[in-house]
Amino acid sequence: MKHYEITIKNGSYPLTYQCSTIAEAFGCLMEVSSWASHVRFDPDEMMGVLVDLHRGGLSFETYGFRVAVQKGEV
Repeated sequence: MKHYEITIKNGSYPLTYQCSTIAEAFGCLMEVSSWASHVRFDPDEMMGVLVDLHRGGLSFETYGFRVAVQKGEV
């Protein structure tokens, strides 16, 4: 089993969220983008990135956040 770990860059205190589905990861990123000005992305492109991660990718990182696939359940 695998899960997705989202890390929002926040200076010396990064925020981390773990979720079990790409739908949950997408919802988390959409919510964060509404209040964190440094987390910006195109929703269609982000869904494509999350699908790629679901199909075997390991991680995606950009200026404001990182999404990584981790082993184990949440």
